[in-house]
Amino acid sequence: MPDRDAVLADLAAHIDISCVQAQHTASDIEELAARARDGRFVSAHVLPNRLADLRALLEGSGVLAGSPVGFPSGGATTSVKVAEAQELLELGAQELDVVVPIGRLRSGEKDYVAAELAEIVAVVDGRVPLRAILEVGHLSDDDIRRGVDAAVEAGVPWIKTGTGWSGRPTTIEHVRVIAERAAGRASLKAAGGIRSIDTITAMADLGVTRFGMNAEAAIAAVAASKELR
Repeated sequence: MPDRDAVLADLAAHIDISCVQAQHTASDIEELAARARDGRFVSAHVLPNRLADLRALLEGSGVLAGSPVGFPSGGATTSVKVAEAQELLELGAQELDVVVPIGRLRSGEKDYVAAELAEIVAVVDGRVPLRAILEVGHLSDDDIRRGVDAAVEAGVPWIKTGTGWSGRPTTIEHVRVIAERAAGRASLKAAGGIRSIDTITAMADLGVTRFGMNAEAAIAAVAASKELR
């Protein structure tokens, strides 16, 4: 498939690496930025209070600086998420990943999820890439489909599988369910426990064009992808 071939031809350009655990320190952020620059990854993501630091560290590198909204639970009120998205844009965010209200999604409240996402879409207004994080490890297939529908209805251009905090890895089957429901209406990002080039290839076959990975796994995957050419 053309998308798979394009992903594997320059895998680093389709991977972002992150330091979004609560315990990450200033030195961790510095190391993240260095690895992102050296590896020529498309972006690096940090928690909101470190975004300004990351922007400074990445200045002139071409690597984008991203940050999450409503992370990691998705349980903040809509007004708080909207305010956070606005502040992150003011701080220079070049990508935003917003966690949907997971419990609402599991409760069947698609309209709530869609309405919240629509408010964030309005704030972002196409200025930076925006992704809805579904947290698939906590969702049934029907929940996932409901989340895809909510994101598409709200006008979110990207759907992301998970935060990486759930302890439940994203599977190829999770991606299959999302891809079938999205049916080309949104781009796909896979994150959460993705470690091997075989998994990346299988997910790229399903239409994933972006991956969120830890730095070690990302570096190894890029090296492995070069052996496939």
